[in-house]
This record gives sequence, C-alpha cells and structure tokens, in this order.
Amino acid sequence: MPFTFLHAADLHLDSPFRGVTAESFEVARALQDATFAAFDRLIDLAIERRVLFVLLAGDVYDGADRSLRAQLRFVAGLSRLAEHGIPCLVAHGNHDPLDGWLSALTWPPGVHVFGAEPDVVRLTQDGVTVAAVCGISYAHRQTTEALAARLRPVDPGLFQIALLHANCGGNREHEAYAPCTVEELASAGFDYWALGHVHERAVLREYPHVVYPGNTQGRHSREPGARGCLVVEVDERRRVSLEFCPLDAVRWVIASVSIEGLKTIDGLHRAVEDEVLRQQEAAGGRGIVCRVLLEGRGPLSAELGRDQALAGLRTALRETLGARAPFVWIEELQLRCQPELDLAQRQQQGDLLGTALAVADALLGSPDRELEERLGRVLEELFASRRVATALPRLTPEELRLLIDRARWLCVELLEGGA
Repeated sequence: MPFTFLHAADLHLDSPFRGVTAESFEVARALQDATFAAFDRLIDLAIERRVLFVLLAGDVYDGADRSLRAQLRFVAGLSRLAEHGIPCLVAHGNHDPLDGWLSALTWPPGVHVFGAEPDVVRLTQDGVTVAAVCGISYAHRQTTEALAARLRPVDPGLFQIALLHANCGGNREHEAYAPCTVEELASAGFDYWALGHVHERAVLREYPHVVYPGNTQGRHSREPGARGCLVVEVDERRRVSLEFCPLDAVRWVIASVSIEGLKTIDGLHRAVEDEVLRQQEAAGGRGIVCRVLLEGRGPLSAELGRDQALAGLRTALRETLGARAPFVWIEELQLRCQPELDLAQRQQQGDLLGTALAVADALLGSPDRELEERLGRVLEELFASRRVATALPRLTPEELRLLIDRARWLCVELLEGGA
C-alpha cells in the first residue's frame, strides 16, 4: 500500500544566529524567530500533504539545557499534528541528549520519543500496517558508540525504516558521534535510513536509501542555500521518491560581485545592490543574510583596501537594503579583488615579494589534506589554547585558502606599495 512520510532533522529550535549582530530591530527579531518559523512551516507542510507520519532525526533543540520557549513551541507544533492524526517519531542527538534538562511536559497523542535502547514503532494506514520504524536516542552528548549496529529490522513484510542521529561516512565537518559507514547501513536490512546530524542534504545511497535531509534553517554563513525537509513517497512496490521542500524563514546567501570595469565606489554600490536583490528573488523573496565577495581586478582594489573603506560600504548597503521587507542584511563584505598586477610575472623576480608569492602559490595549489596538514602544524600552538579552541572553529580548506590569498595581497600592498 502506498504511503507518504516526512523526514526532517536538526531543527535546533531557539538557536542563535552565529556571527550576526544585527543593528536593525526587524532583522534581529526575524533571526531570533527563524528556527521557530521553519518548524511551523514543517508542521504546515505535514498537514497540507497529509503525510502518514513525521520523523525527526535528532537535535530538535540547540542544547542540552533546552529553553522553555523551545519546548513549548515544539509541543504546540506536535499538538497540531495530533489534531490531524499524524504521529511524530523523535530520536534525540548530541545537542539534545536524553540526560539534558527537560520540563514536565505532556506529549500529544501519537508522539513517540525513542529512548537509549532500540525500540520499534509500527505505522498503520487504513487499518493496514505498512511500515516499522526502529530508532534510538543519545543517552549522553558524547556518544561515540556505533549505535547503528544496535538497530535491527523486525518484519521483512513491512517497509523498514531506521531513525538515527549519526555521522555516516566520516563527515569531517561534524563530530564523529555514532559513527558508521554507508556499507554498514546498506547491509543492515532496512529500506530507508532516516539520518540526522550532517546539515547538508545528501542521498548517500539508494535502495536501500541512506539519507540526510539537512537542517531546516541555516544558522550561519557556512550553511548557505535552501534548507528544509524531505517528503518521502513509497509506492506499492517499495519504490522511493524524495521531494525536497524548503522551510527556511531566513536564507544565508553568498554573492559574488566583480570590480572589473567599475571605476567608482557608487558604481560598485549599485552593482552590489543589484546582485543582492537578484539573490533575494532567487531565494523566493524571503529575508536573506548575505555575504558579498568582491572579486576581479581593477583600480577600485586599492581604494577598497584603505582603512574603513569596506566598513563604510557595508554600512551604506545596510542602510539602503535593511529597510526592505522582506529584509536584506549584508553580513559581511569580503575583499577578494586584486589590483591590476600580473602575479605570475611578479613572482619571477625572485626578491622577497617574489618568494612570498611563490610560497603562497604553492600552498594554494596543494590538495586539501596536504594544505590542512602543513598549516595545521603552524596553527597547532594557537588551537592548543582552550579559549581559542572554544571560540574559533577549525578552519576549512576553503577558509585557509582565503586567508592565504589575503596574506598574498597584503604582501603586495606592503612590499610593492599597493601595486
């Protein structure tokens, strides 16, 4: 019998937006409410699509000390599902483990929260049992046990789903909690692995399906683009169809604007405005937080490199764009543009600047792993400080390359007089 369910994860209710200090009340309020608005859209979608059940694969809350506001909003949303007869099955992850603080709450009918031991819930449609969901929650935050190995399908006559918050395939951007491999999951006998933890949407395998829906609301510049959930349709032959449905109330966007051909700052201001508004239209007209990369070569490079030039341009853009509804907020302007200088030719001169440019070029051309290893030794002492390690996340290869590029052009400015 065909049926449909909704797979979501990593709601992080009441999570603060990282790296944003909004100077606008309207923007600040939208950011504060974004995770809740995305959750409300999830509930609306489940009701509208008349799904048989909803799966939430961990990190419903942002922290073990779950805010009371987040708990009450979560129960209110589940109550709306219950009014339409839609069960919700919840597995907790590293951000909201079972040993975290929880208020005395009354769960609506149809809600099942998996415990620290494997459990199975069977789902019925029109009096016929069509699916079985086996799940488990984290007892503690630091869960490095291979929890997937403890989950077992119970009835081969049903569509078998495993619900788990886990790092599958050794994703380096996320902690190695409940580690597992795609091969291990594929051989376990389930039809569909409903995973959470990795915030990027990914289908790691089909038949059996191993799927991350991504998080429902991007929270910082490392989570750009559409965020939401998956509506999963299973037909009478157990064929699976996945539909991504965006839920995010605020979208993080990275826009690129070239300075080539631009001779004035006001011309650049207009070019940035045009590109950012185009990005907002592409985002469905929702509020956006935008990081703008100023790229290319041109005479404006030197002017933009002057003290406070970027800050002044950012302030002017915020004033003109921040008053829009839905809002546009310029989170940061990143200077990636270059003066009109042939770096390859300058590198051949063999002096101090040429040597610095050659070192930078070698680093930029090295593979990600080699780059991380070489610079990791340089940064080891810095990250040995607990205070630094807590406040500053490990840099990705992309961020390391950006810093090298900035250092390269700083050398040009200091040793060549800005070219």
